[in-house]
Amino acid sequence: MNSVRAVVRSIGTIGVFTLFGIGALAITPIVLVLRRPDRCHPVIRTLWRLVTRILTLTRLLRIEDGGLKPISGSVIVANHPSLIDVLLIVSLVPRTLYVAKHALKGNPFLAAIVRTTALPDDATLPERAAPYLAKGWNVVIFPEGTRSPAEGGLQPLRRGAAQLALRTGSPIACIGIRVSQRILGKHQRPWDVGDRTVAYRFSLSVIPAEKPQSTGLHSRAVRLTESIRQIFDQLRT
Repeated sequence: MNSVRAVVRSIGTIGVFTLFGIGALAITPIVLVLRRPDRCHPVIRTLWRLVTRILTLTRLLRIEDGGLKPISGSVIVANHPSLIDVLLIVSLVPRTLYVAKHALKGNPFLAAIVRTTALPDDATLPERAAPYLAKGWNVVIFPEGTRSPAEGGLQPLRRGAAQLALRTGSPIACIGIRVSQRILGKHQRPWDVGDRTVAYRFSLSVIPAEKPQSTGLHSRAVRLTESIRQIFDQLRT
């Protein structure tokens, strides 16, 4: 019975991702017309909320977001256990833009959407993100830069998120993500989802904003990144 359930869940997962790919292609002309991340956001969030809803209705996963509180004008950082973490966070937290790594621009389903709706993961990020943060938008970054290791723990954290928060004078909202079993992880087959509903548990801790300063950015970013790591260790346990 367990093996049959696992096969059914695998087929369901493939179906959902097929729907996601079709939906991404369908909304591509819309986002190309809208062009700016804030204008495209309602379209993207509608699609991603639909996918999240299907995943929960089919019991492929269960979302426990009781730890999340309203977030505004913050740099959101999160650990990255699975492929759909950004989809879930944008679905759960209103007015949240995301930073996409360059490799996604080569994905045939997502290339146009990423180029149009994501903020760039490069040196221009603070300049591009600052106006949105000032208007109360959030920007989500995964400081590991890739999905977390299969054996648990964290990849080394990059300092980009801390530098963005320091340059813009924004608070950091640390979201810890825990999953009841590993799915959609690094080097894991996307249809390998097991025979049980997977619980995603989200918890939040906020680091208050620091006043922007023109000096000591490197040392402050190193310190702040270490604080983020310590918070992740607490939130994931």
